[in-house]
Amino acid sequence: MASSDLIQRLHRLFSDQKNSYNIMTLTAETGVGPAEIQGALQTLKSEYSAPLEYDAESRSYRYGPTTETSFELPGLQLTATELRGLAIVLNILNDLNPGQGSGELNRIHEQVSRLTEERGVDLSELTQRIRILSATRRPVNQNIYRQVSDALFARKQLHIHYAASDQSLSERNVSPQTLVYYRDHWYLDAWCHKRQQLRTFMLSRINSAYQTNEGAKEFEQQALNDHFHNSYGIFSGGQQHIAELIFLPGAAHLVAQQQWHPEAQGQWKGDEYHLSLPYNDERELLRDMLSYAPNVIINEPESLKAAYRARLQEALNRNL
Repeated sequence: MASSDLIQRLHRLFSDQKNSYNIMTLTAETGVGPAEIQGALQTLKSEYSAPLEYDAESRSYRYGPTTETSFELPGLQLTATELRGLAIVLNILNDLNPGQGSGELNRIHEQVSRLTEERGVDLSELTQRIRILSATRRPVNQNIYRQVSDALFARKQLHIHYAASDQSLSERNVSPQTLVYYRDHWYLDAWCHKRQQLRTFMLSRINSAYQTNEGAKEFEQQALNDHFHNSYGIFSGGQQHIAELIFLPGAAHLVAQQQWHPEAQGQWKGDEYHLSLPYNDERELLRDMLSYAPNVIINEPESLKAAYRARLQEALNRNL
């Protein structure tokens, strides 16, 4: 009997009912031999009652018209490769959503596991063959994540106790707008009712949170995009500066392959890669530039160049 994967792939080719396929075309499309194709076609016809038609003149196959709804194979229509991908996505969801890996998500994972076993796929190899490493992730309290995500979708305000990067503590109400997973960290974009500004809060720095009965302040999506996504990195506030950077051959090809910002502009000049991009807060951009030292030259603005020189000098002084 033909493999379930091959049956699924042939079914998808025939389902659009626009094209006919001869054996050689089906072989090229699926990467399996003519004998296997013939066996799969016979299985589609005899085992699944597919509306498969053969045109003797063109020696090709296609699905004929059906009197009812379009023909579908029974069960979940995923190939083994797709089932593996789905299992990986579920594992990532368990990893990214702390405390959410129970209940319905686990039941879905069990169903996927049963389906993969039926297809002869061993999910136990996933953890051995595919590894997802996060070197800098900070753990997020399960209750904090749940409170934040529930308020986000309920469109309610959150009362939070927040520890800033300098460890100063504050208490405030915020209107959650967007949860962001960025560079192994969870962030909350929100309207801060204390500061009367749109702000970004790192979830790992929220010490406590609870949902209030007050409705969240709403914004048009364009207004949120203009504030949070017009400048480089996680720091919000819109574009204020343009960084003009030159990357030398030691880093140029790597930098050219990266997506820095939707409005970033890059061009090759000889073996150097010149990049300009908008930013508001220099902290994240400065850290990234330091990671490319000594293969980056900051042309503009002077404030970024001065901060870069100061950090390099400070590091040198501490390592004499």
